[in-house]
Amino acid sequence: MKKLYCLILLICNICIGQDFIDENNFNEKIAKDITAVEFWAGWNVQNEFKELNKLKECVVYRIDVTSNIDIQTKYSVTAIPTIIIFDNGVEKERFLPNIMFQLDADKKTVQHSVDTIKLNKFQ
Repeated sequence: MKKLYCLILLICNICIGQDFIDENNFNEKIAKDITAVEFWAGWNVQNEFKELNKLKECVVYRIDVTSNIDIQTKYSVTAIPTIIIFDNGVEKERFLPNIMFQLDADKKTVQHSVDTIKLNKFQ
């Protein structure tokens, strides 16, 4: 029974495929290359950016703002979901939610931002 329970947990983690970060590893995770971070909260799960893990040419993470208030404050995140694109730890672009707490950007818009940052590295 214990093995079955572990297998179910493993499958759930693979299906979700979303890496969460927190205050302990935030700076380390955003320090390298292009990183997209969704500032997120469980109470707003119906409005999460479901296409986050479909972004290419970047690493993606979620951070739960209810458990990581210092990071939320440091980056002045006042509404969720908010997506911030970092390049080597420096904020390059921010996507905010609308009045209904839904992200105003779609995958194409966020991906375009990532692609632009990537292309600018070669100029």
